Amino acid sequence: MALTQDDLLWAAGSLCNLHRLPFSAALLQRECPPPCSATQLIAALADLGLRARVVEVARSRVPAELLPAIAFLHPSADAMRAVDPAPPEGASPRVPAARLALVVRIESARVLLFHAGSNEPTVMSAADFDAVASGRLLAVEADAAPGDDDDALPRRRGFGFRWFADELLRHRRAVRDVLAASLAVQLIALATPLCSQIIIDKVIAHQVESTLAVIAVALASLIVFSSLLGWIRQFLVAHVGNAVDAALGSAVFRHLIRLPLPFFERRPTGVLAARLQGIETIREFLSGATVTLLLDVPFIGLFLGFMLVYSVPLSAVTLALMVLIVVLSALAAPLFQVRLDEQFLRGARNQAFVTEHVAGIETVKSLQMESALERRYDAQLRTYLDASFATRCLANTYHTLAGALEQLQGAAVLCLGAMLVMRGPDFTIGMLVAFQMFAARVTQPMLRLVGLWQQFQMATIAVRRLADIMDVPPEPRTLVAAVEVTGPARVEFRGVGFRYAAARPRVLQGFDLDVAAGECVAIIGASGAGKSTLAKLLQGFVHPTEGEVRLDGRDTRSLAANELRTALGVVPQETVLFSGNVHDNLVVAHPHASHEGVVQACRLAEIHAVLQALPDGYRTLLGERGTGLSGGQRQRIAIARALLKRPRVLIFDEATSSLDPAVAEQIAATIARFRRQVTILFITHRVPAALAPDRVIELPRPAGA
Repeated sequence: MALTQDDLLWAAGSLCNLHRLPFSAALLQRECPPPCSATQLIAALADLGLRARVVEVARSRVPAELLPAIAFLHPSADAMRAVDPAPPEGASPRVPAARLALVVRIESARVLLFHAGSNEPTVMSAADFDAVASGRLLAVEADAAPGDDDDALPRRRGFGFRWFADELLRHRRAVRDVLAASLAVQLIALATPLCSQIIIDKVIAHQVESTLAVIAVALASLIVFSSLLGWIRQFLVAHVGNAVDAALGSAVFRHLIRLPLPFFERRPTGVLAARLQGIETIREFLSGATVTLLLDVPFIGLFLGFMLVYSVPLSAVTLALMVLIVVLSALAAPLFQVRLDEQFLRGARNQAFVTEHVAGIETVKSLQMESALERRYDAQLRTYLDASFATRCLANTYHTLAGALEQLQGAAVLCLGAMLVMRGPDFTIGMLVAFQMFAARVTQPMLRLVGLWQQFQMATIAVRRLADIMDVPPEPRTLVAAVEVTGPARVEFRGVGFRYAAARPRVLQGFDLDVAAGECVAIIGASGAGKSTLAKLLQGFVHPTEGEVRLDGRDTRSLAANELRTALGVVPQETVLFSGNVHDNLVVAHPHASHEGVVQACRLAEIHAVLQALPDGYRTLLGERGTGLSGGQRQRIAIARALLKRPRVLIFDEATSSLDPAVAEQIAATIARFRRQVTILFITHRVPAALAPDRVIELPRPAGA
């Protein structure tokens, strides 16, 4: 459900005030940029220490125990507010945002509420409230302390198929309707074998055409009704599956981008991409056909009961062959697991190989690596194809044996049934035909289940690979600022020691530095001395193995990642610009910044005139990684982007190292203008003369250099 950012902030602030919880509008505004949704509001409330859930209610007939609560109202005809203030050209129409109201009390057919953005209470009659209410309510109750949730602490339960069960429970009504439709379809399916038996044993034997006409009409009606129910069931299954799919994709991406930086540094991009492709595997497994089959399996017992009524010997033959199919599946399962694991690992290595070398294609071409890479890729591709071929051979053997058992079951039932028909009047031809139809309703879902076994194994592997991402604790985040502070910040490094791994040498040891608020300090040193490590430590990407890093007297380890980085603006050596236009690349640092604010930041970074001269100005589309702009222009855009955050500390991490001296001096002169307005840490090999820092700190040469 779409919301405006203002309404989301109002709802969160109002509920926090009611429950006497601390709340920072600035942090929430940064964490929930537009377009906003009810899902974002629920996640934000969880971060603030409130447990929220959407419930369906009969509008003004809301149980008292749910109040106070947020009501979703229909968008008014004269106030259709769009959730995205500036959708790109050619985009789909804006979605009207639902209005919100805080319902405090309902009694005597009157509703006491506060409209979004208003501090004045409103009293409405129950009839008037029913006219504007959507029937959906956000019920809220106090939970744990702010930040005490799955996004702030290690997960209490590993990611697995249980996650999907929990997600399905959010759609209880649709699941209930699917089960009801499945029951009706299976009950109707009983009619076809029974009618077939009557036609063969009664109608044909006694030549009763009038009865045949009645049965034919009844069968046709049941078939039409069953088809309609089947369509409704498939529609509901597709609807629920789509919702679960959307929730999975959103949850995985949301968790992934909140993982700590070392997680990404230890894993090749191609391997991560291969793990994320598991979402597609899970999506295929949870398709409508799979879910429908799983819904049909529980009804096997119903048809098996009819089979036993018709003939115990025939039922025993059918069940015996079904047991053989189950045993075959159990024997093949571990073999499939091993083969599919091997196939996945080799595929992930291939993808990592391609991703790595395409990303470094300039180096590949300059070193003339093409021929060598072709041979390496061919060898890796061959091993992947061998693993894939072995898996397919196993699947082929498995399905062939299962199919042979199915045909054997059909032949056995036919022959033994014929003997029973010939031996006495208790078992007729009509009963044999009906039994075969009942048996088909039992064996066909089982055989289809056999066909899904390989897909299940692949989905299990995909879930396990996703768990490697989802079970890693994310960086701590908060929506409650400990102290609201503006202006330059003091930065301290106290006895800081650091190494990237236990077996690797120390990068820093006993490092001390106290940077006063508003001071400009240049940090120089040889390669490997730990200059860029200082920037990572200050941003909380890594933590010191000894000592502490402080921001305004607070250990950075005690600050949530978003609270710490809100105070920092960083300009790296290689500025990354994303696909899109210039304006989009600027406002990623401050999503709700006005165009005037963007222009002001660009003026300060002395890039405004250049951007204005582009073909479409700030709306000019950029190529991947900012192709089409010079290195100096990209760095100035990075400076403007950092300034948009209104940081308290500006970190320049080798920001001018790759530029020619003249351009580096120009950018340094621009940076010098911000002295005293913000604390500046300028990390470099060579200090530009135009910077004129207050101090220059030289890091000692690393051991063995």
